[in-house]
Amino acid sequence: MKLPPFRRALMVCGASFALASAASAADPVTLIVPQLDSPKTLSPNFAIDSGAYPAASNIYSTLFTMDWGVLRGTSAYGDLAEKWDVSADGKVYTFHMRKNVKWHDGEPVTSADVKFTYDTIIAKKYPYSTFLRNVESIETPDPDTVILRMKTVDVSVIPMMAQAAQWWGKIYPKHLWEKVDGFDKGDNVLKPIGSGPFKFVRMEPGSVELAANPDYFRGKPAVDRVIIKHVTDANVARAEFDAGQYPWLPFDYAPPLSEVPALQKDPSVQVVFTPSHYGRDLLINMRKAPFDKLEVRQAISYALDRDAINRLAFGGLWRPTYNASVETQEKWVNPAAVFPHFDKAMAEKLLDEAGYKRGADGWRFATTVTGQPLADCKAMMPIIVQQLRQVGINASIVLYDQASFFNILPQGKFDLSCYSTRYGPDPDAYREHFATGRPRDYTGYSNAEVDELAERAITLIDPAQRQPLYQRIQANIVRDVPYVNLFNEQKTTLKRPGWTGFPTDEDGFNKSITWYGYSAVKPPAK
Repeated sequence: MKLPPFRRALMVCGASFALASAASAADPVTLIVPQLDSPKTLSPNFAIDSGAYPAASNIYSTLFTMDWGVLRGTSAYGDLAEKWDVSADGKVYTFHMRKNVKWHDGEPVTSADVKFTYDTIIAKKYPYSTFLRNVESIETPDPDTVILRMKTVDVSVIPMMAQAAQWWGKIYPKHLWEKVDGFDKGDNVLKPIGSGPFKFVRMEPGSVELAANPDYFRGKPAVDRVIIKHVTDANVARAEFDAGQYPWLPFDYAPPLSEVPALQKDPSVQVVFTPSHYGRDLLINMRKAPFDKLEVRQAISYALDRDAINRLAFGGLWRPTYNASVETQEKWVNPAAVFPHFDKAMAEKLLDEAGYKRGADGWRFATTVTGQPLADCKAMMPIIVQQLRQVGINASIVLYDQASFFNILPQGKFDLSCYSTRYGPDPDAYREHFATGRPRDYTGYSNAEVDELAERAITLIDPAQRQPLYQRIQANIVRDVPYVNLFNEQKTTLKRPGWTGFPTDEDGFNKSITWYGYSAVKPPAK
């Protein structure tokens, strides 16, 4: 479907959507942001709920976090923690909390809230508990100090906890939750009280409204009100952006990259490219035949022509990769560990040798390629399917909404899937995706050597000692082909000139609190 023509309108999304030039200094600024999924809860710590993360990340604080500043080397920075110290043996982390921080109900935030939150997460085995698995004890010697004592050295713990803080690990007020059994029940599940930059106002079908917290410890945000609006259709989101309803169009609604040259010539819109420590790849479900055969997985890798996908799906603007990593993680990449380059004849030969010869109808077997409604996956999948069909694999597309997609993956209910493996902010991310039975081991991959190397690598403080272990991990993965890495992911967002501080903007790096944070956003100067 051809997207509607771009309408030139530079607007401050105020209560009346007034033009910036007509707004007075007293006018409240309302930021409306579209998102793909509607939240099921506003208590994110217990759930895998992609719809909840944007609102929750602006309502709650974490002990420490990261945002897209990770691309410039900041793997973690303090949120409620002002700073932290690490003992010489690497087993004790002491966090010094900011003083005089208040919950949205006016009560003080203390170390007891952090301990209560983490203890509950661990006891209930909520998703963030994966990142607290090596914690032996949590101590609070005074209201402003939290001490984590580790069972063993784990150099990945800070960056990986900061990464997961995008979604979970939000600190909850003990005084409101301590009489509730878990974080999945009670009044505050849908009426949250946090300590973050925005206060909860209301949730209605299709939207969540937040108001700036005047007592926020970093200062009151420049945006007075945030409305997070549920928009499932990228064409609708784009039309509403064109009509001036949003000053920022997140990468979930990225335009076809063929439109980028024209957009870059338009003075009323800015195209922002943000690199990533994610790749864009094809997962292969090794639990299911015929993908349990190495030759079939290798054949799939040979069948995929990255240059053609890039040209047809991305207008040549993405960067293909043949490594089990991405360019932003360059210091950890094993350049010798590469996936097979495109070779249609080799793909056909391997499929024949695996016992899947073409039948009378020309097909070897049928399969599906699943995906979520991200613009880049939707652009890639038809081309991937066509390339698989060219080697006799009768492939078809199954597209899920984002919430359903992340439900079927852990259950292994897929054949092949367009996905985004993460390689940072610490290379321990390999363990999250490829160690046996880990939460994101969606392919069912199990390799004892990879498991052992990954466990050993996190105990080594010296990066020079860690690097050879991760290079061996990559060599194993490329040899076994549980997935095929295809591209360095690139986030593409659109915004109105004059607006600053969005999470994917460089002036929002190390200020946005998470990838979903709007506390650093500022409207055009009047």
